[in-house]
Amino acid sequence: MLAFSQLDRVLFVAPHPDDESLGGGGLLQRTFAAQIPVRVLFATNGDNNPWAQRFWERRWKIGSKERVRWGQRRRREALAAVISLGGSAECARFLNFQDQSVTSLLMQGNSELFEVFADEIRVFDPTILVIPTILDAHPDHSALGVALSFVLDLIENSGIQVWEYLVHRPQIGVPRRPMMLRLSPLEIERKRNAILCHETQVALSRKRFLQYAKAEEGFYAHAAIGVASDARLILKAHLEENGLNLLISARRRERLGTEVFLAFRSNGILMHRWRVRVPIFSGLAQIRDAISGKRLDDAVATWNGSSLNLKVPISRAPSVDALFTKLSSWTLFFDRSGWCQVSVASGRSLVKAPSVPNLLTLM
Repeated sequence: MLAFSQLDRVLFVAPHPDDESLGGGGLLQRTFAAQIPVRVLFATNGDNNPWAQRFWERRWKIGSKERVRWGQRRRREALAAVISLGGSAECARFLNFQDQSVTSLLMQGNSELFEVFADEIRVFDPTILVIPTILDAHPDHSALGVALSFVLDLIENSGIQVWEYLVHRPQIGVPRRPMMLRLSPLEIERKRNAILCHETQVALSRKRFLQYAKAEEGFYAHAAIGVASDARLILKAHLEENGLNLLISARRRERLGTEVFLAFRSNGILMHRWRVRVPIFSGLAQIRDAISGKRLDDAVATWNGSSLNLKVPISRAPSVDALFTKLSSWTLFFDRSGWCQVSVASGRSLVKAPSVPNLLTLM
């Protein structure tokens, strides 16, 4: 059950302006009405949104100055939306990470991405934290979910309730059922008004955006570090002493330009970021350290119809205590799926989950 008390403090993380209204417009107005402390963190200003900006401003060329101006406009829209939901401008904070860069920051091991959110959580001291799910099809959303999973594990604040929300549904489907927050007709109308505050986004996608103003909002319980996620992209995952074996659902047309991203941790603190370039046909797959760019040992890729079997050598695999993976293939904007967390229990195999050099110290 989604419920709030006067002792709660709610921290809502939005990757971009408009996600607060689309993913949590009902929840936020419910918390504002309860007069409990609320903070909304906007990871980016939504400044890298060229097609909407071209349409709105009737210009083709968009440079850095134009993106900054666009981000400032989207910030104003976000503040208007928060106020329309019953909050105040003071409860919103903008962290100014670059729009559409979160996956790159995660894979580069950017320490600021982790430190900023760790500081915000420690300072605000929430009892309830609402974050984007790692299953979201938008790369900023899913990568931010992975980063926050690592942060939450390291700050070791077990008293926080963590809920996840999904804005962009992946093609692979999400088999688990969310907890539902039922909205009254008045709350639905207020959520609709908050969405309409994002004028630049509604201009091209009014019908799609207003579909989020419905009678229920869904939220998923957060899967802590080490717990397998329920995405059907990973058909099997097995971490053994000699490495990681993955069986991944993948269409034939997705072979071109396909990479598998690995974000994992060993010995509790050492962070690793690997990119595995998957060949079009079965054979060796190059592994590179995404932080240093150095070539590592090869993986072995085997294509079999609509699935990819990948064997990745990970030295000292039993010391791996957190592991996230993602199949990345070329898309225009959204991913086919987000990230999946693999169980790290030694010798444990996941079947049809309902659903090195340059080590980086996270904090």
